[in-house]
Amino acid sequence: MLQNRGNPVLLALSFLLSSVGASSDAGTFQDPSVHVRPKFRYWIPDASADPDVVASDVLGAGSVGAGGLELLGYYLYGGPPSNGAGRGVSAPVDWAEYGFGGQVWYDVFRNFAQVHKDEGLIMDFSLGPNQGTGVPAIEGSDGLSWDIVAFNVSVPIGGTFSGILPGWGNGQLEAAVTGLATKSERVTGVQPGLPGDLSLSRTQVILAESSLHDVTDQVGSDGSLSVAFPSNATGLNYNVFAIYLVHSDFRAQDGPLDLGGPQTSPQSFQQNGSWAVDHFSAAGARTTTSFWEQYILNNGTRELLMDVGNYGWEDSVEIEANVFWTQNLSSLFTADHGYSISKWLPTLFHRNGHAKQSNPSTWWITDAADSGNTVIADYRETLGTQYQAYLSGLSSWARDYLDLQFSAQVSYNLPMDMLANIPYVDIPECESLDFSDLIDGYRQYAGPANFASKNIVSSECGAVRGEAYIQTLPELMWHVKRSYAGGVNQFVFHGLPYSGNYGNTTWPVFTTFNYQYSTMHGPHEPAWDYYSDHIDFVARNNYIFQSGVPRIDIAFWQKVTVYPGHITARTYEPTDLEEAGYSYQYLSPDNFDLPLAVVQNGILAPDAQAFKVLVVRANDSLTTSAVSKLSDFAHSGLPLVFSGGVPATYLGVNSADALASANDMLKDIAQLDNVVTTSSYDDLATTISALGILPATRVSTNGSIWNTFWRHDSATSSDYVFVYNDAINSKPGEAASSGTIEFQSTGIPYEYDAWTGEQTPILVYDQTDTSTTIPFELAGNQSTIVAFHSSESPTATTSTTAPLPSQHLTSISNGILDVMPSTSQNNTTQSSITVKSGPGTTDHTLTTSTNRSISIAPCGIPSFPLQNFTLTVEHWTPPSNLSSISITDPSSGRPTTSTVKFNTTHDLSSAGSSLPSWRNIPGLGDTVSGRGYYSTTFAWPPSASNSTNNNTTSPSGMILHFPPIYHTLRAKINSRPLPPLDPTRPQADIPAEWLREQNILEAVVATPLGNVLRTVWTQLRSSGTNTVGLQPQPPVGEYGIVGEVIGVPYVEVGVEV
Repeated sequence: MLQNRGNPVLLALSFLLSSVGASSDAGTFQDPSVHVRPKFRYWIPDASADPDVVASDVLGAGSVGAGGLELLGYYLYGGPPSNGAGRGVSAPVDWAEYGFGGQVWYDVFRNFAQVHKDEGLIMDFSLGPNQGTGVPAIEGSDGLSWDIVAFNVSVPIGGTFSGILPGWGNGQLEAAVTGLATKSERVTGVQPGLPGDLSLSRTQVILAESSLHDVTDQVGSDGSLSVAFPSNATGLNYNVFAIYLVHSDFRAQDGPLDLGGPQTSPQSFQQNGSWAVDHFSAAGARTTTSFWEQYILNNGTRELLMDVGNYGWEDSVEIEANVFWTQNLSSLFTADHGYSISKWLPTLFHRNGHAKQSNPSTWWITDAADSGNTVIADYRETLGTQYQAYLSGLSSWARDYLDLQFSAQVSYNLPMDMLANIPYVDIPECESLDFSDLIDGYRQYAGPANFASKNIVSSECGAVRGEAYIQTLPELMWHVKRSYAGGVNQFVFHGLPYSGNYGNTTWPVFTTFNYQYSTMHGPHEPAWDYYSDHIDFVARNNYIFQSGVPRIDIAFWQKVTVYPGHITARTYEPTDLEEAGYSYQYLSPDNFDLPLAVVQNGILAPDAQAFKVLVVRANDSLTTSAVSKLSDFAHSGLPLVFSGGVPATYLGVNSADALASANDMLKDIAQLDNVVTTSSYDDLATTISALGILPATRVSTNGSIWNTFWRHDSATSSDYVFVYNDAINSKPGEAASSGTIEFQSTGIPYEYDAWTGEQTPILVYDQTDTSTTIPFELAGNQSTIVAFHSSESPTATTSTTAPLPSQHLTSISNGILDVMPSTSQNNTTQSSITVKSGPGTTDHTLTTSTNRSISIAPCGIPSFPLQNFTLTVEHWTPPSNLSSISITDPSSGRPTTSTVKFNTTHDLSSAGSSLPSWRNIPGLGDTVSGRGYYSTTFAWPPSASNSTNNNTTSPSGMILHFPPIYHTLRAKINSRPLPPLDPTRPQADIPAEWLREQNILEAVVATPLGNVLRTVWTQLRSSGTNTVGLQPQPPVGEYGIVGEVIGVPYVEVGVEV
């Protein structure tokens, strides 16, 4: 929090979100609309889902503040494990009837959309089952995913091959190639490799580049080939390679005969599961869209979806292939690069696919200086271009046919430049799991998106391996806050499962991913009724950070040819930039072809991020075309840093003339006054500062790194800055820190509290002609929003209950708890403020902006602990019949959880002032989950018998402090609810008018289900799969209010500044 917070002012930050076809009202900061609210990924097991339960789940999501749900047919994550990453071996219903895309699925989809419309919500939808990678189709159709397979036979030096090509009949012949193997060795490591390649172990066989020959035209129609090899060669042997074009035959949803259960033979392709479509052609996109148009978007469903739809969506691409391919890739490659790829095909069979034989035990490389990687780089470039055609096809269809937008998790897991492809979808989506919550990773994703004018960067947020049923909401908010710091501004939470009964599935609910990933949100969770505090927090942050455009200090050049999933390390490893307050993002040089890639007045992309400097590292990879852009930028005045030296590595096959020209341009720009070359990769902050480039937020703190993210809204002449104390390695309640941030703004500063919706003027700051410096005290993992409004801005001049004072404060001592514009009837001039003076032994002090020092008497009543609590625990326990998940609520007639509940009451008076964890309370222990209702009484005003000063003024109120919140906590005093509490610093201001001589404090907490599930862990089943051998039982959670509840009295004092 800030070192002061003023009284709430209802500033209406109104803006319209840019969407396809029409603008969507975002609501207000206090009450954001569904268009900016987060959603849950909604897993239904298959189309057998009860429509009443589906409707209830939609209503439940809306009731806790979500904007809607994202519909995804889970289908065992594709099917049995024999189909890629599938989970489970059988389904309790016939997928010939209940598969994706059939009549029953159509009914589910339409009902889902109708409920969203009826409830005023919006929906996202997966374009196919499982991960949205495919649809039902006739097996072997051209629009389905392709692959190539390779076979080879060795021939002695001087020998002859005469016979049928190895593997003949496995598919259409793509190429026949011969080559001389000169060396074989066992290798572990990245090299030889390309930027982004992983370190792997293999046997590596080297082929003489000069010996490679495409002999496809010598192959007979029956597969026969006759080749005689020279006898004067030096090496191991010759090899004849045969490469065939095949379908990958990867299932997005297995057919009914591929899994157990009551399955029947399919009578049409619609009943035979779904196939992954070709992701490297427009034909693949058309296969998906044609199916939707013909079988789902009919009889009014299209119009309904246009009313309530938000995004069509596809997950990260995890299609299995030896080498990612499309039907005519060879001819496309030739058109792109001016040479044939055919003779190089044997060298593609490593690191260019997924699963199958994509990383075989034996790799074939060449004896060229780069081991053949220039050709592989060219292959990956053409593959990326074809992936862009696929993404563009789906994006155009969503816009033109549905007036909606298309969202996808772009490129990671694929051998291509992720940053180059991000601009080709409307709403790029990343994920907290595969990005390992790395702020640096999010910056790589958000940079190209923002550069391409994508206002929203989404995240599949919250999946953590091993945290099913134990993830807490403060932890989920930790994932969210790190995402905001990296430029993400929308979320789909992982996830909300279908809450109804399902065959071979036990309480508490249908559980995806074999109980391995967090978490199963929904009404079976004791905390569900209290989710809205956290959902509103996210919605309000989204509201702010979807406005305007980001402002970023530094752009990093990053050109990689593959982007693996589950990144675990930063790209820029030092933390000096964040410590100094610099913000940065990454751009691929491919992004420099975008319309906003211009330099004006030494600024790159002034209408987007407005980068002040571009950093190119010596170990970066170049392309000849991108060096030309780099030269243009430098000659236009953009400051440029060659960190560690000037890079010299070029990707792809380039002519000598092109390389010479590019190198001449690099030498030229290195001599410019706005270009600096350093000898080290480290200490960039010092280098950039020496150029006279200041961070937009100069940070000085005594603790962990404070990350910031800045958005500028020209429509309201306002700036908004997310400030986050990144205590990544600290426990809750630890890593509080204090410091200052110098903002490069001179607007009127406000704090926006995303927990309560309050917007309050900041009255303690220093301001110069160019900047504003504000002091902060932040708990570990606490965040806040700082806004700057111009004096002419309507958002800054909205009438309030108190006018802003004409002067402000520049410093306050620790005992001053808050500062606000005065509301006293006796102090209505614009020079009046009110301070809340807390307990202390000496006077508190403050300094005004006119450099006047003022002393304030401390409150005469010291802080006091609240004690003698009574705790009533509502136990949530499994039903006697574990197969009963959902029952009908007799009062409402709606589906509800079958959880059995009962209460126990516990006297905590012997605990003293520090409340214990439930596991340490007799009668509870480490197998109890549910809700805890705490209550105690206290007198007001408290006794002054142990006062440390002589101030006898009656206290004006108190700040009530709770210990860090484990999961959820709501409280009320004398039946008056407290505002939502920030779990990292849970405190509330209680004015004296709320209090009487004897007062009742009531608080309710809710827990995850992890502890109680320990009692039945090995009995759990989801679609027949249990937890045994897959996931250990949950660790014990420290449930309840743990620690002291403290009241800190204060007196209000009016001050003339």
